[in-house]
Amino acid sequence: MKYDLFDTHAHYTDKRFETESEGGAEELLRALFADEVGKIINVATNYKNSLEVISQAKQYDGMYASVGVHPTDCKDCDDIENELFGIEELIKNKEENKIVAIGEIGFDYYWQPIEKERQYEYFYRQMCLAEKYNMPVVVHDRDAHGDTFDMLMKFPKVKGILHSCSASAEMVRQLCKTGNWYISFSGTVTFKNAAKVKEAAGAVPLDRILSETDCPYLAPHPYRGKMNHSGFMKHTVSALAEIHGIDDEKMREHLYKNALKIFNMG
Repeated sequence: MKYDLFDTHAHYTDKRFETESEGGAEELLRALFADEVGKIINVATNYKNSLEVISQAKQYDGMYASVGVHPTDCKDCDDIENELFGIEELIKNKEENKIVAIGEIGFDYYWQPIEKERQYEYFYRQMCLAEKYNMPVVVHDRDAHGDTFDMLMKFPKVKGILHSCSASAEMVRQLCKTGNWYISFSGTVTFKNAAKVKEAAGAVPLDRILSETDCPYLAPHPYRGKMNHSGFMKHTVSALAEIHGIDDEKMREHLYKNALKIFNMG
């Protein structure tokens, strides 16, 4: 059996698709789904974008939505109660809205200034939503590995994905041991200077590994620096297969089945 690509993290509402892809996201997605892309999780960064992500996901059989407030977006949200009330109302109708996860949520300590307290409140409150509705989360962790790990351990009932992994091999081993966490790798695992990411990928058991694009960003080698899309993910899959010493088709099978499981689609 041939397994299609399952992109567990993409942002097809990003304006780059309209300016850099002929025909925009609509034409590109139509071509991708007609080729070797089977499913895509379209990920939101705030309440307004969650509405856009849901609307776009409803146009394609193979696209699903993840809704939430990104750590770098929370600084622009004036009222946490209204923002998260809106997210929760969408989740209450998750089947109709094709919502399969909450995210992306987390910590981002790269961009200055860092509003740690505000990021913590948004992350914590959305983890509470995930626990309440028994939904997986999509976690963003940039330069915040220790605090991210501590937050995840506060919620032993919540399952989810550490997306575009940049954490250490030891951290991913500990997360995988809990039985709740899957680790997803983007095009960065194909970069020649990504020794730490490759080591982490090798530390993830085959029943816990996922792949993604984070498109339009993080295009894999040999397309690094260009606008990314789900069709390029085959290069990420090949890199993961090489790291684990298996062929591409076997890796695709693991990735597809793992994604179905964490998103409760299998």
